[in-house]
Amino acid sequence: MKQTFLVTMMLAGVVGWMPNAVAEIEIHKQQGMRYVTGGGTPDSDKEMKDLAPRFPIHLFFAAKGLEERIEGVNITVRDVKGTVILEAESEGPVFFIDIGSGRYTIDAEYAGEKQSQTKDLTGRRYLQMRYIFNE
Repeated sequence: MKQTFLVTMMLAGVVGWMPNAVAEIEIHKQQGMRYVTGGGTPDSDKEMKDLAPRFPIHLFFAAKGLEERIEGVNITVRDVKGTVILEAESEGPVFFIDIGSGRYTIDAEYAGEKQSQTKDLTGRRYLQMRYIFNE
């Protein structure tokens, strides 16, 4: 089941509070874990930054020689036994995962190039993982 959170940003105007922008970041749920993806625009970057403390794994994507945001990165998360526990596609250059402690292998594939990283998530630690593709 997907939960949608609507974030409304307000600006103080001369005559009072006036809505500046309305943006929506969708928090997805798959096999009991939550994830969120986005970024690449000023509003989306701010929302992702606000959501970051709720998600212990932070993935960041870029492509060499490409200045615009990248999206459409296929993500696969496997547990220590090799069981796939999350499969999703990024909707921007940032992808956060809320998952319990453990050892995880995270594959990211973009434009036919696949990269893989295995990391341990322990306690209240945050993992930041960068994937730079050769677009």
